[in-house]
Amino acid sequence: MQSKSAILIRSYAFLDVVKKIWIFILLILPMLSGCIVTDFYEKVMEKVQKPPEYEWQKVVEDEKKFGWVDMINLEMAMVNDYTIFLENGTKYLQIFIEAEFSNPIKPELESLNQGKLNLTIVSPSGENTTKSYCTTGKSHTYDDYFYFISPEKGTWKVIVKVTGCGKYKILAQAYQPS
Repeated sequence: MQSKSAILIRSYAFLDVVKKIWIFILLILPMLSGCIVTDFYEKVMEKVQKPPEYEWQKVVEDEKKFGWVDMINLEMAMVNDYTIFLENGTKYLQIFIEAEFSNPIKPELESLNQGKLNLTIVSPSGENTTKSYCTTGKSHTYDDYFYFISPEKGTWKVIVKVTGCGKYKILAQAYQPS
């Protein structure tokens, strides 16, 4: 009977030592460098937390036609702004634009198809990505694809300015936590 009680007392003493070690660790950790604590915390959280599930989400999908007014007066060109909000942890942002220019007189005559497209993508920090396309001496169709890896969190702007006659489609998708 005494041996069982001695084992029981020893196991309680051992648990008491383990508790003291944990309390010591918890008291010492804040005193260590913030980098060590932060790194330790991130590693622990990676192990504990379930990783977020990601999916492609359409953030912009639009199709517009532009015509006579946009062709006659270049100052009155059609301008459309699109706002994209990206969450923290977004992995990718992709933007696709497709434009087809025609002429209102006889669409079959591609040589009469005149138009211009100006696309500007503005990140939350204000960095611009701009592409321009003019049909003079080129194809009457234009498509382009923009791909951003680990894009900034926040509000992005896409500005499309077109002159001429025709239509365009724009699609933007973000691979972000669902």
